[in-house]
Amino acid sequence: MRLKGTHVALGLLALFLLRSNDAGGGVHSWDKKRLTKAQLRDLAGRAGFPDPNLAAAIAMAESGGNPDAVGDSGVSIGLWQVNTSAHPNWTKADLHDPEHNANAAYAISAGGSDWSPWTVYKTGAYKRFL
Repeated sequence: MRLKGTHVALGLLALFLLRSNDAGGGVHSWDKKRLTKAQLRDLAGRAGFPDPNLAAAIAMAESGGNPDAVGDSGVSIGLWQVNTSAHPNWTKADLHDPEHNANAAYAISAGGSDWSPWTVYKTGAYKRFL
């Protein structure tokens, strides 16, 4: 079940607080570094993707696991390289956050059933990360 609106904000706050306590420094485990394929699979699973391995492979092909990745002259942002020109309802700042980026990719991909907006899917470049 996916959470919406206020529930998402509260859930993210709780997740941040739990991770802050675990990390000891108030920093997400993915801050300032690339996510591994295993971390991407976990993130994709939490976002609701029916095939987290495929979603993680697409993120690896798009960004190399870098939450701060920027492409297409500054309009494609984050792990799944969400294009802010095509999807202006997500801000660049939000899309640098892995959870927001995963949720945006989930919505754009129709719940993981339509990857056609991603070039790496059309070209097959994601397959090397499966």
